[in-house]
Amino acid sequence: MLILLRLLRFALPLLLGLLIVRFLRSFLASGGASWYRQQTGGGGSGSGAGRARSYGPSRKDPYEALGCSRRDSNEEIKRRYRHLVAKYHPDKFIGQELDPEFVELATRRFQEIQQAWDEIRRQRNIS
Repeated sequence: MLILLRLLRFALPLLLGLLIVRFLRSFLASGGASWYRQQTGGGGSGSGAGRARSYGPSRKDPYEALGCSRRDSNEEIKRRYRHLVAKYHPDKFIGQELDPEFVELATRRFQEIQQAWDEIRRQRNIS
């Protein structure tokens, strides 16, 4: 009887830990990503509706989308654009067996970068 009590004393916390891990795994797999999108303002009905051009939920300025300022030179902005394209290009993530939601987020960020670059190129007449 004493052995059984000692075994339960050690096994119970392990069992609870396993249940918590399983719960978190299922939460993140099913509803965790949708909760994250709601918190960051992405997805959802009507987000970005009525705007001519959208650079994402919190990014309105194309310079902000590229992480640079209006005072930066054309070469610096182009360098930043190329760095971000290499970092977020969807082809980089598709073959790596990553979560499809992660690939979708990277694709959206890549599109945001492309839109911002196109806008800056038009404004500054960069070829």
